[in-house]
Amino acid sequence: QVVGPGIQNGQDIGELLGHSYALSWFLFLLVSMVVSTIIMVTSIKKYGEYKRIAILLIARSTSYTLNLTVSRAFLLNPDHFVLISFIVIKVVSGAIYTYAIVVQSTAVKQAKFIPLNATTIILLNAITGVIIWEDWRVISSWVGYVCVFLLLALGCDLLLSANLLTNDNAELGRAKLMRRFQLERSSGSRNLYSDIADYEGEVENQNIAVNKDADLLTSADTQRKESTRRIAWKEVLSTGKSEGQAAVSWEY
Repeated sequence: QVVGPGIQNGQDIGELLGHSYALSWFLFLLVSMVVSTIIMVTSIKKYGEYKRIAILLIARSTSYTLNLTVSRAFLLNPDHFVLISFIVIKVVSGAIYTYAIVVQSTAVKQAKFIPLNATTIILLNAITGVIIWEDWRVISSWVGYVCVFLLLALGCDLLLSANLLTNDNAELGRAKLMRRFQLERSSGSRNLYSDIADYEGEVENQNIAVNKDADLLTSADTQRKESTRRIAWKEVLSTGKSEGQAAVSWEY
């Protein structure tokens, strides 16, 4: 069974944008793209990391969504004014998307931005499909449709190695939730909230420390035995020498 929207024939872009909600969403995307691009070009360096991520996310997701939307509209035989307008939007949105990629490479950390960007683009295109292209008319299973996008969002986090939901991220990941919702335990000392690999590493470090202590004790014991042996040989040799001297004196 197809989870996503089915094929719609006979659509007219003028009629689709004639609805107030569709036109409002299209203008919202257009204005968001223009404003975020102005900020990105003029003053993105003066903002913090999270604001930079937000600006680039808006610029890239809106430009990409508009580019796909007008590209699809070319197949619906728009009139000359709409066609020229859409050509301009396509060229401008493509240039903005490309420029945002260049800025992204130096302005933000890729491990955080890339999965967020992929997820935002997917969700924004889904919303655009529902509002402008009326995909809600041909979606057979809304539960499956929503779950597919949730799986895509989680897959972006896992496959692109952003560590957004893993224990490695102290701000957004599992470690923060576990610090907030710690469970009490009645016995035992092992940290149940640490990964197995971390626990095994701690145990290995403890074993290394114990082995080092044992080596130090063994070395000290060996040195003590050697010192005792030297003292004993000195006593034996000194005693033999004294007896020899006494025998020589008695002969005389």
